[in-house]
Amino acid sequence: MDSLPENLTDGFDRLPDPVILTIFNYISDIKTLIRCRAVSRRFNSLVPQTDSLLLRVDRVISSVDSDDDGDTSSVIGFIKSIVKSIQYLISPPQGHTLHSSSNRNQSQSQYSPAMILRGFDRIKELQIELPTGDLRLEKRAGIKWKAEFGKTLKSCVILGFRCDGVGESDLGGGGGLKTRVVWTISALIAASARHYMVKEIVKEHLHLSKLVVRDREDEGTVIMNEPGINEFREDKGENLDEEEGQNGAINGIWWRSNRTRVPAVWMRMRHEAKLDLSDGVTMDGATLVVVRPTAEEAEEEHRCDEGLVVSGRGFDGVYGEAVAKLINRRSYLLEMNSF
Repeated sequence: MDSLPENLTDGFDRLPDPVILTIFNYISDIKTLIRCRAVSRRFNSLVPQTDSLLLRVDRVISSVDSDDDGDTSSVIGFIKSIVKSIQYLISPPQGHTLHSSSNRNQSQSQYSPAMILRGFDRIKELQIELPTGDLRLEKRAGIKWKAEFGKTLKSCVILGFRCDGVGESDLGGGGGLKTRVVWTISALIAASARHYMVKEIVKEHLHLSKLVVRDREDEGTVIMNEPGINEFREDKGENLDEEEGQNGAINGIWWRSNRTRVPAVWMRMRHEAKLDLSDGVTMDGATLVVVRPTAEEAEEEHRCDEGLVVSGRGFDGVYGEAVAKLINRRSYLLEMNSF
């Protein structure tokens, strides 16, 4: 009978804190970890020390109050308003209307990624998963993009393609060049909006060394590695002043104007009307665009294209194969001013 109390003890009580933290890091999902805090006092004290997290977001709402807007605040919404003059974008914002200032403030506290993450104080690696992609392109077109940021855009790789049954003539004049430029601008706006969304998180979590923002549709990904995060923190405010200067530009509504300014860039474009891939797969209108700031010389930028894709800015599966084939095609260089 003396051994009975020991047999009835919780097995977790025998595990040292580092082992439990390792388990929490494998769990990573913030909603699950928040529930774990209710299990015991020990779990409640250890969960905030988890350093590898996944935040699945149903809606994106600013942590800054906005009394001028009664609409749902979302990445999709503010990207839509920024590019409303471009005809090939953006789906309507998701969610419901917030009817009062008090309800809006309550939702902001509940749904802002920055607010949620303030319950964790040792984050090193963070993934944020948005509910949907940001772009809805017409003519049954598809797009995949990956962008790397520091204080501003460092590089972006964009793969565009057409779905079955869409001919080259359906893409408009100039052999579809105008539409491909729209694809590129759309992806850059979406990327810069996501970057702006996480700037508060980067400022507040000083242990953070890697940040990835993606969506459940796997349309686009923003990456901030440790050098980029450090560059962002060391920025003396020059780029931030430009961002803040956009606030309120459109009816004073934060999500209609706030995004990181895209610098002047080189856009090196490669296109193949019909790209044959393995297993009998054919990709129509395949277009690869590699974007880099014009601070790099055009020749240097060209030499870095292949290395950029190989080093992890490419894509998996059939999309990765398409990128690997397109990178060797003839390229065209375009220059675009900051916007």
